[in-house]
Amino acid sequence: MTIADPVSELHSTALFSQLRLLNADYADRAITFLEAVAPILASTITYFPLYTRHDAHHGFRVIKRIEQILTPASLSATVHEALTAPSIYLLILAAYAHDLGMTVFDDEADQLCAELGISRMPGWELDPRLQAYLRREHSRRGGSYIGENAARLAVPVPLVDALDRIMQAHNLSIDTLETQISSAYAAQEKRIDVRQLAIILCVADALEFSDTRVIEGVFEAIAADPSPAAHISYLENMKHVCIGDSLAIDEDGRVLVSGTFRDAAVLALAHRTFDQMEGWIRGYCDLDRRLDPSRLRIRPEPFLRTLAFPGGRFERLGVRLNTRNVIDLIASNAVWKNNAGLPIRELLQNAVEACRYRQYHSSKADAYSPKVDIVFNRARHEIVISDNGCGMTERVVLNNLLTIGSSRSAEPGYGNADYAPIARFGIGFWSVFTIAKSADVITASFEPYRGDPSAAAAADGISFKVALDDLHDYTVFHATPARCGTTVTLHLRDDVALDDIYERTREQILCSEIPISFRLDDEESTLPDRPALPEDRLLGSRAAIVDEYGIQVFRWSGSKGHTDASLLLAYRMVDGKPTFLLESGVSILNALPGLARGVTGICGFTVPLRLRHLCIDLFRVGTCTANRTTPRGIGFSLDRTQMIENEASLQFEEEVTDLIHEGYRAFLRETGGQDLPTVAALREQAAMHGGNVYDVFTKDELYQAVRRFPDLAPIRLYPFSQSKPIYIQPDEIHKVPGQAFLLQQTRFAGVQGPLQVDPSSKGSIGLARTLAPLSGPDVATVYAMATERSASWLFDADPNSAVVFVQTPIYGTVPLLLVDLQAVDIRRPAGVLAEVSGRWSGAVYLRDFEHPNGKPYVFLGRYRIVVKIDSRLAKEIAILVRDGRSSKLADLVADLQEDEAGYPPARLAGLL
Repeated sequence: MTIADPVSELHSTALFSQLRLLNADYADRAITFLEAVAPILASTITYFPLYTRHDAHHGFRVIKRIEQILTPASLSATVHEALTAPSIYLLILAAYAHDLGMTVFDDEADQLCAELGISRMPGWELDPRLQAYLRREHSRRGGSYIGENAARLAVPVPLVDALDRIMQAHNLSIDTLETQISSAYAAQEKRIDVRQLAIILCVADALEFSDTRVIEGVFEAIAADPSPAAHISYLENMKHVCIGDSLAIDEDGRVLVSGTFRDAAVLALAHRTFDQMEGWIRGYCDLDRRLDPSRLRIRPEPFLRTLAFPGGRFERLGVRLNTRNVIDLIASNAVWKNNAGLPIRELLQNAVEACRYRQYHSSKADAYSPKVDIVFNRARHEIVISDNGCGMTERVVLNNLLTIGSSRSAEPGYGNADYAPIARFGIGFWSVFTIAKSADVITASFEPYRGDPSAAAAADGISFKVALDDLHDYTVFHATPARCGTTVTLHLRDDVALDDIYERTREQILCSEIPISFRLDDEESTLPDRPALPEDRLLGSRAAIVDEYGIQVFRWSGSKGHTDASLLLAYRMVDGKPTFLLESGVSILNALPGLARGVTGICGFTVPLRLRHLCIDLFRVGTCTANRTTPRGIGFSLDRTQMIENEASLQFEEEVTDLIHEGYRAFLRETGGQDLPTVAALREQAAMHGGNVYDVFTKDELYQAVRRFPDLAPIRLYPFSQSKPIYIQPDEIHKVPGQAFLLQQTRFAGVQGPLQVDPSSKGSIGLARTLAPLSGPDVATVYAMATERSASWLFDADPNSAVVFVQTPIYGTVPLLLVDLQAVDIRRPAGVLAEVSGRWSGAVYLRDFEHPNGKPYVFLGRYRIVVKIDSRLAKEIAILVRDGRSSKLADLVADLQEDEAGYPPARLAGLL
């Protein structure tokens, strides 16, 4: 097909001819609009050179599809059901302008690049940040541009908003289109059904396959680009090549499509595209048939497909699912872990999400106050969860609630830059059948009642029942008056204990910005809006110890970014300084019920968070609770009880630890414990009784301490020239001249039998001082360090740290670690040759040393092994690391442990 100039193409359409017949002024305005936007549309290729056509010719092809899908009466000049001139005018403009925002407009490049952090160097037009922004915002941008330039574009001001709504529709889910685009518009004293015009545009745009859709030269450009994005563009463009204009609508309204494919991946993409189109058209036709008059003649049926693959026999559905088995699995304890509280948590999350969504989309005129109620009824053996949130239409119920894996939150237009949904997988509702026989649902969508609170309180709702034991391939809806929102009544199984569900549910949520009321028969309680931390979380039933031992409890709360946190610490005051000791050598942990457990949550729903970089062993002397107020970016396990580590979860972890450190600084200020000796003593005390794990690779711990809390992690050095230690902040340690000897072994074979050394400062420091081989007379720059984790920081961060072996008459051969303090690298995380997990788990270091018995390795405790550089063992390990043989490497180190114990495996022959 030859591409003509845009105005000539528009003149050739029946839609424009009808507009000219009805109203010449609107026709002239349409020409003026097209002449203005055609050059702008032509520039889209500058920013998306690998895309299919999005210029004025694409708009022309959409108009041709509009003509094919409309009923004959819609374009008749003699029947009252015909489209009015303003309606045709809006359809023409929307056909051309729906992708208008996918380019950069005149005079906005500098500002746009500045906002996106893009430098206007050659190639800036293809910056992924710009492309992502244009794709995401193009519907909004196009409408804004038209609104700002309405006079020059000859668009009547009263029609600007209507046009904007129609243009945005192709980026909205069908449910959002139905609820957010009003049909109450008028022009020329006649009604315009903007929602129906939006439906028409969306169907026509989806069907726009033509032999001009692929831009000349695009495959040459794709061939020169090896990126994954270019490969996707190849598949999309080739799909249009293989189909061309072979998509038609027959006289009965059925869609026929044919094509020939050489690439199975392209054919698979075509089938997926048509599957998606069929779903869209079913939805659009469902909306259209409720309107009067209905205007779509296209039938909501599967396409008649003739897609040939001469290269072989192409079969779809290589993976098949047994629907009933999938439902049984999703609704089983194989997913929900026999935790009776998880199903109610899922429904509460749905209820809170519904309220958040309605709140976000409500105005002051709605007078909306969100509320969730959950009632546990012992007498009826049922649980009722009700909310006054957004509610559901029949389509949302069928397409989302009752469709496994189809979360409404994943649909285009549901979330945006300002709103992030809690919902994720689209399976939570089915969890209720681990505890319930059946569920009764009453729901009413809030969108039709916006701005009318009284009507929203008595809406036209629907009710239906779901039972796993009586599952059908249909759903019966009953018209039911209801307030906007959703009520789910669970009829529990006879073998389920309702009180147990109540208790387990309360464990699942710590706070909520949406008011939540719990009622167990006549007992009612509410959740706080921020995480609360009562003293019994730390003390349990031992409140009497506060007086018995003179223990005090420090409490603190604060916020940072999207995180709220609270902190409790148990401490005593001795000689005007805080301490975590009950008495000398006895930690305050001995007076507490046990290790405290921190509680963290996302939007109030509990999920564990690993806190890796704390200045003290917090949970031996205190506890905390924290809540992230936005779910944006957070990934979850299927049952929502674990977070997937990603950028958002790491940001949450950092905000929590920063808040804990802020609270700890407040504790030190309030108690007069800010001096470095006291801070160091508190760190040591908090790590007592099992917390001081020093024989591990410390990775980025020193780096994080330097970056985030150098004032809270002083390093204690014992000069050989004096008895008292000195204290150095970790960000200053590299400025200290000299060497430090570390004793990090406390058990020895001994000359006359096994010996144990006190790992405390006194024991390990004394032995290190005694054994250290001094290389010069200047003992002022030689230090010893205690057997503690901060000593391991320095060993790991010094790339040339060494192992020195000392022969003693009592202990036998003793390894000392030697660190050059000025070589400690605080600028980056420490590194090792490998970290492994298997028969042996830990870190493998490469260092230079001479073992007295000639061994090319030495174990530094349970989780570290140092291998001699350039040894045959080191070369073998390097090969295993290079080849990714982590399990084999773990086996090798386990064999070395056997060798150290005096039972050398034959497999080690030749390596030692």
